[in-house]
Amino acid sequence: MELGLKGRNAFVTGASRGIGAAIARALAVEGVNLALFGRDLQRCTALAAELSEKHPAIRTVVCKLDMQQPDVLARAVTKAADTLGGCDILVNCAGGATRGRLEDIDDESWTHNFNVKPLGLVRVTRNCLPLLRKSDQARIINVAGTRGREPGAFSVMSSPINLATLGVTKALANELGPQGITVNAINPGSTDTGRWTELVNMTASDRGLSTEEAKKYLNREVPLGRVVMPSDIAGLTVFLASSQAAMITGVAINVDGGRSRSI
Repeated sequence: MELGLKGRNAFVTGASRGIGAAIARALAVEGVNLALFGRDLQRCTALAAELSEKHPAIRTVVCKLDMQQPDVLARAVTKAADTLGGCDILVNCAGGATRGRLEDIDDESWTHNFNVKPLGLVRVTRNCLPLLRKSDQARIINVAGTRGREPGAFSVMSSPINLATLGVTKALANELGPQGITVNAINPGSTDTGRWTELVNMTASDRGLSTEEAKKYLNREVPLGRVVMPSDIAGLTVFLASSQAAMITGVAINVDGGRSRSI
Protein backbone atom coordinates (compact mmCIF):
# COMPACT_ATOMS: atom_id res chain seq x y z
CA MET A 1 0.00 0.00 0.00
CA GLU A 2 1.39 3.37 -1.02
CA LEU A 3 1.13 5.73 1.95
CA GLY A 4 2.45 8.87 0.30
CA LEU A 5 4.67 9.70 3.26
CA LYS A 6 8.20 9.58 1.89
CA GLY A 7 9.82 13.00 2.15
CA ARG A 8 7.05 14.47 4.30
CA ASN A 9 7.89 16.47 7.43
CA ALA A 10 6.45 15.52 10.81
CA PHE A 11 6.63 17.33 14.14
CA VAL A 12 6.21 14.94 17.09
CA THR A 13 5.79 16.26 20.63
CA GLY A 14 6.53 14.03 23.60
CA ALA A 15 9.07 12.25 21.40
CA SER A 16 11.64 11.46 24.07
CA ARG A 17 10.07 8.17 25.19
CA GLY A 18 7.09 5.84 25.15
CA ILE A 19 4.38 6.36 22.59
CA GLY A 20 5.96 9.49 21.10
CA ALA A 21 9.26 7.72 20.44
CA ALA A 22 7.45 4.73 18.91
CA ILE A 23 5.53 7.06 16.57
CA ALA A 24 8.77 8.75 15.49
CA ARG A 25 10.35 5.37 14.73
CA ALA A 26 7.34 4.24 12.70
CA LEU A 27 7.26 7.45 10.65
CA ALA A 28 11.00 7.19 10.00
CA VAL A 29 10.48 3.74 8.46
CA GLU A 30 8.18 5.42 5.91
CA GLY A 31 10.85 7.99 5.01
CA VAL A 32 9.37 10.90 6.96
CA ASN A 33 11.68 13.72 8.11
CA LEU A 34 11.25 14.33 11.82
CA ALA A 35 11.32 17.17 14.33
CA LEU A 36 11.58 15.56 17.75
CA PHE A 37 10.13 17.79 20.45
CA GLY A 38 10.63 17.03 24.13
CA ARG A 39 11.83 18.23 27.49
CA ASP A 40 14.52 15.55 27.68
CA LEU A 41 17.04 16.71 25.08
CA GLN A 42 19.42 13.83 25.84
CA ARG A 43 16.79 11.21 25.03
CA CYS A 44 15.59 13.08 21.93
CA THR A 45 19.17 13.47 20.71
CA ALA A 46 19.81 9.74 21.21
CA LEU A 47 16.63 8.92 19.28
CA ALA A 48 17.61 11.26 16.45
CA ALA A 49 21.00 9.54 16.22
CA GLU A 50 19.33 6.14 16.14
CA LEU A 51 16.94 7.16 13.38
CA SER A 52 19.65 8.83 11.30
CA GLU A 53 21.75 5.66 11.47
CA LYS A 54 18.89 3.36 10.52
CA HIS A 55 17.36 5.68 7.93
CA PRO A 56 20.16 7.85 6.47
CA ALA A 57 17.84 9.34 3.83
CA ILE A 58 15.71 11.20 6.38
CA ARG A 59 16.51 14.45 8.16
CA THR A 60 16.00 14.96 11.88
CA VAL A 61 16.07 17.93 14.20
CA VAL A 62 15.84 17.98 17.99
CA CYS A 63 13.97 20.83 19.67
CA LYS A 64 13.57 21.46 23.39
CA LEU A 65 9.90 22.06 24.05
CA ASP A 66 8.27 23.53 27.13
CA MET A 67 4.52 23.34 26.66
CA GLN A 68 4.01 25.89 29.44
CA GLN A 69 6.26 28.58 27.94
CA PRO A 70 4.77 30.02 24.74
CA ASP A 71 8.00 31.82 23.74
CA VAL A 72 10.10 28.64 24.04
CA LEU A 73 7.45 26.70 22.15
CA ALA A 74 7.30 29.24 19.31
CA ARG A 75 11.08 29.21 18.92
CA ALA A 76 11.09 25.40 18.80
CA VAL A 77 8.50 25.35 16.01
CA THR A 78 10.44 27.97 14.05
CA LYS A 79 13.69 26.02 14.42
CA ALA A 80 12.01 22.81 13.22
CA ALA A 81 10.38 24.53 10.25
CA ASP A 82 13.61 26.24 9.22
CA THR A 83 15.54 22.96 9.40
CA LEU A 84 13.05 20.69 7.64
CA GLY A 85 11.47 23.26 5.35
CA GLY A 86 7.91 22.96 6.58
CA CYS A 87 5.42 20.74 8.38
CA ASP A 88 2.96 18.25 6.87
CA ILE A 89 2.15 16.22 9.97
CA LEU A 90 1.72 17.35 13.57
CA VAL A 91 1.54 14.62 16.20
CA ASN A 92 0.55 15.97 19.62
CA CYS A 93 1.73 13.31 22.05
CA ALA A 94 3.07 15.35 24.96
CA GLY A 95 1.33 15.42 28.31
CA GLY A 96 -0.36 13.12 30.73
CA ALA A 97 -2.15 13.15 34.04
CA THR A 98 -1.48 12.41 37.67
CA ARG A 99 -3.04 9.08 38.56
CA GLY A 100 -4.64 8.64 41.96
CA ARG A 101 -7.48 9.45 44.29
CA LEU A 102 -9.00 12.93 44.29
CA GLU A 103 -7.75 13.81 47.78
CA ASP A 104 -4.19 12.89 46.82
CA ILE A 105 -3.92 15.30 43.87
CA ASP A 106 -3.14 18.92 44.70
CA ASP A 107 -4.00 22.08 42.76
CA GLU A 108 -0.46 22.41 41.45
CA SER A 109 -0.72 19.04 39.70
CA TRP A 110 -4.06 19.99 38.15
CA THR A 111 -2.68 23.30 36.86
CA HIS A 112 0.53 21.77 35.54
CA ASN A 113 -1.09 18.91 33.64
CA PHE A 114 -3.83 21.03 32.07
CA ASN A 115 -1.16 23.53 31.02
CA VAL A 116 0.66 20.78 29.13
CA LYS A 117 -2.41 19.11 27.64
CA PRO A 118 -4.82 20.31 26.36
CA LEU A 119 -3.60 23.93 26.60
CA GLY A 120 -0.07 23.10 25.44
CA LEU A 121 -1.50 21.08 22.57
CA VAL A 122 -3.50 24.13 21.52
CA ARG A 123 -0.37 26.31 21.66
CA VAL A 124 1.66 23.93 19.50
CA THR A 125 -1.14 23.54 16.98
CA ARG A 126 -1.68 27.31 16.73
CA ASN A 127 2.03 27.81 15.98
CA CYS A 128 2.07 25.04 13.37
CA LEU A 129 -1.08 26.08 11.50
CA PRO A 130 0.63 28.50 9.08
CA LEU A 131 2.97 25.66 8.11
CA LEU A 132 0.23 23.07 7.77
CA ARG A 133 -1.81 25.35 5.54
CA LYS A 134 1.03 25.23 2.99
CA SER A 135 0.95 21.43 2.81
CA ASP A 136 -1.09 19.44 0.29
CA GLN A 137 -1.43 16.56 2.77
CA ALA A 138 -1.76 18.23 6.16
CA ARG A 139 -2.50 16.07 9.18
CA ILE A 140 -2.99 16.75 12.89
CA ILE A 141 -3.08 13.68 15.12
CA ASN A 142 -3.75 14.09 18.83
CA VAL A 143 -2.95 11.31 21.29
CA ALA A 144 -5.65 11.40 23.97
CA GLY A 145 -6.88 8.37 25.97
CA THR A 146 -9.86 6.12 26.53
CA ARG A 147 -10.59 7.69 29.91
CA GLY A 148 -11.80 10.75 28.03
CA ARG A 149 -14.81 8.63 27.07
CA GLU A 150 -15.05 6.21 29.99
CA PRO A 151 -13.82 7.61 33.32
CA GLY A 152 -12.58 5.03 35.77
CA ALA A 153 -11.07 4.72 39.23
CA PHE A 154 -7.91 6.77 39.75
CA SER A 155 -8.60 8.71 36.51
CA VAL A 156 -10.21 11.81 37.99
CA MET A 157 -7.60 13.94 36.20
CA SER A 158 -6.96 11.99 32.98
CA SER A 159 -10.67 11.89 32.23
CA PRO A 160 -11.26 15.67 31.88
CA ILE A 161 -7.84 16.24 30.25
CA ASN A 162 -8.51 13.69 27.55
CA LEU A 163 -12.14 14.74 27.16
CA ALA A 164 -10.93 18.29 26.49
CA THR A 165 -8.42 16.94 23.95
CA LEU A 166 -11.21 15.10 22.14
CA GLY A 167 -13.32 18.26 22.10
CA VAL A 168 -10.47 20.29 20.60
CA THR A 169 -9.94 17.55 18.00
CA LYS A 170 -13.54 17.60 16.81
CA ALA A 171 -13.79 21.38 16.80
CA LEU A 172 -10.58 21.77 14.81
CA ALA A 173 -11.65 19.08 12.33
CA ASN A 174 -14.72 21.15 11.56
CA GLU A 175 -12.79 24.42 11.45
CA LEU A 176 -9.83 23.24 9.38
CA GLY A 177 -11.52 20.75 7.07
CA PRO A 178 -12.31 23.39 4.44
CA GLN A 179 -8.58 24.17 4.38
CA GLY A 180 -7.71 20.55 3.60
CA ILE A 181 -6.35 19.73 7.05
CA THR A 182 -7.55 16.54 8.73
CA VAL A 183 -7.64 16.35 12.53
CA ASN A 184 -8.05 13.06 14.38
CA ALA A 185 -7.40 11.58 17.79
CA ILE A 186 -6.13 8.25 19.02
CA ASN A 187 -7.28 6.91 22.38
CA PRO A 188 -4.74 4.45 23.78
CA GLY A 189 -5.86 2.09 26.49
CA SER A 190 -3.39 1.07 29.18
CA THR A 191 -0.09 1.08 27.31
CA ASP A 192 3.22 -0.51 28.25
CA THR A 193 5.02 2.66 29.31
CA GLY A 194 5.99 4.10 32.67
CA ARG A 195 2.33 4.89 33.33
CA TRP A 196 1.45 1.21 32.96
CA THR A 197 3.98 0.43 35.68
CA GLU A 198 2.34 3.04 37.92
CA LEU A 199 -1.10 1.50 37.31
CA VAL A 200 0.17 -2.03 37.99
CA ASN A 201 1.81 -0.96 41.24
CA MET A 202 -1.25 0.99 42.37
CA THR A 203 -3.54 -1.94 41.58
CA ALA A 204 -1.23 -4.35 43.40
CA SER A 205 -1.19 -2.13 46.49
CA ASP A 206 -4.93 -1.45 46.41
CA ARG A 207 -5.90 -5.11 46.03
CA GLY A 208 -3.11 -6.85 47.91
CA LEU A 209 -1.71 -8.53 44.80
CA SER A 210 1.77 -9.25 43.54
CA THR A 211 2.97 -7.32 40.50
CA GLU A 212 2.35 -10.28 38.17
CA GLU A 213 -1.09 -10.88 39.67
CA ALA A 214 -1.94 -7.21 39.18
CA LYS A 215 -0.93 -7.39 35.50
CA LYS A 216 -3.11 -10.47 35.00
CA TYR A 217 -5.98 -8.76 36.83
CA LEU A 218 -5.79 -5.69 34.60
CA ASN A 219 -5.42 -7.70 31.39
CA ARG A 220 -8.48 -9.81 32.23
CA GLU A 221 -10.54 -6.72 31.40
CA VAL A 222 -9.05 -6.64 27.88
CA PRO A 223 -10.78 -8.97 25.38
CA LEU A 224 -7.54 -9.36 23.44
CA GLY A 225 -5.81 -10.27 26.69
CA ARG A 226 -2.74 -8.05 26.73
CA VAL A 227 -1.53 -4.55 27.41
CA VAL A 228 -1.30 -2.15 24.46
CA MET A 229 2.23 -1.65 23.10
CA PRO A 230 3.48 1.77 21.92
CA SER A 231 3.95 0.25 18.46
CA ASP A 232 0.20 -0.43 18.31
CA ILE A 233 -0.42 3.32 18.58
CA ALA A 234 2.36 4.11 16.13
CA GLY A 235 0.88 1.94 13.38
CA LEU A 236 -2.45 3.76 13.48
CA THR A 237 -0.66 7.13 13.56
CA VAL A 238 1.19 6.28 10.36
CA PHE A 239 -2.06 5.33 8.63
CA LEU A 240 -3.87 8.52 9.73
CA ALA A 241 -0.90 10.55 8.47
CA SER A 242 -0.97 8.83 5.09
CA SER A 243 -2.68 9.63 1.81
CA GLN A 244 -4.91 6.59 2.41
CA ALA A 245 -6.66 8.44 5.26
CA ALA A 246 -7.57 11.50 3.21
CA MET A 247 -11.30 11.31 4.05
CA ILE A 248 -10.95 10.50 7.75
CA THR A 249 -11.30 13.50 10.04
CA GLY A 250 -12.95 14.43 13.30
CA VAL A 251 -12.81 10.92 14.73
CA ALA A 252 -11.27 9.41 17.86
CA ILE A 253 -10.16 5.80 17.47
CA ASN A 254 -9.65 3.56 20.49
CA VAL A 255 -6.59 1.31 20.57
CA ASP A 256 -7.27 -0.66 23.73
CA GLY A 257 -7.74 -4.30 22.82
CA GLY A 258 -11.50 -3.93 23.15
CA ARG A 259 -11.43 -2.88 26.81
CA SER A 260 -13.77 0.08 26.34
CA ARG A 261 -17.41 -0.88 26.78
CA SER A 262 -18.86 1.79 24.51
CA ILE A 263 -19.07 1.61 20.73
